[in-house]
Amino acid sequence: MTRILLVAAVLCGAVATPWAAGLAQSPSTDPARRYADCMATARADPKRGIEIARAWESAGGGAGARHCRAIALFELGDHVEAGKQLETLAREMTGQSNALRAEIFAQAGQAYQAARLGEQALAAQNAAILLNSQNPEIWIDRSITYAAVGAYREAVSDLTHALALSPGRGDALVLRAAAWRQLGNFKAAVTDADAALRANSNASDALLERGMARRALRDRNGSDADLRKVLSLVSDSSQQAAQARAGLAAPLGPPPSASAPPPAPRKPAEKPK
Repeated sequence: MTRILLVAAVLCGAVATPWAAGLAQSPSTDPARRYADCMATARADPKRGIEIARAWESAGGGAGARHCRAIALFELGDHVEAGKQLETLAREMTGQSNALRAEIFAQAGQAYQAARLGEQALAAQNAAILLNSQNPEIWIDRSITYAAVGAYREAVSDLTHALALSPGRGDALVLRAAAWRQLGNFKAAVTDADAALRANSNASDALLERGMARRALRDRNGSDADLRKVLSLVSDSSQQAAQARAGLAAPLGPPPSASAPPPAPRKPAEKPK
C-alpha cells in the first residue's frame, strides 16, 4: 500500500512566503521567489539544488537555504543526513511559530521513516505533535511509523486522531483499515474500506484492503470481486497487483500472520492530496 507523503516542504504558499520573507538577506532579491526556485531545483535536480542552497546560505540565506539543502539531500536518497539537518533546523527555529516548527520536525520524521529508523522518526514526530496537535498530516505520518514497527494499535489511535481533525479522508481510512486487518479486526477493516470507497469507488488501495479483509471473513465472492477490480485498475507489475494476485490464491479465513508490507513513508517534497 502506497502512502504519498506528508507535509509539503515548508511550501512556497501560505506557510513559506512569510517565513522566507525574513530569511534572505539580499535586498535586491525577492526571498519568497528565491526560496521557491531553490525548492523547485531541489526536487527536480537535487545535486544542483544542493549547490544553489549552499551558495544562498553563504550569502545569508539562513533557514530557507538550509531547508532547501535538506530537501535536496532527501531527494538524493541521503535520508539520514536529511533527517538530521531537518531536525536540527526545527530545534533552532525558536523564533518561528509552533506550526512551522512542527512542519519541519514532521519532515525530519519522514526522512527517518525513509531510512527505516523508527526510533528517530517517532522522536521527531512526537516533537511535531507537541508543537501542533491540530495537524492531521503529522498524526498520519506517525501512524505510518508505528505500522512500520508493528505497533498497529498505536497506528489505529493516531489515525483516529487524524480522522477526527479531517473527517472522511480516504488515505487515513485506508491506512486504518490496513492496521485493523493486521490486528485481526476484519469487520472494522471492511467498515473503513467501505467509507473510503464511498468517496472513490475506484480507489485501488481501499479495494485491496476490503478484498483482503473479506477473504479473512470467508466472503469469497466479495473478496474475489474486489481483488479482480484491483487488477483491472493497476499495473500488472505493481505491488498492489502482486498483493491482489496473492490474495486471490489464498484460502478463505484469517491468515496465519500479518500479510501486508509496511506502508511507504511519505515524501517531504510532495503536497498531500
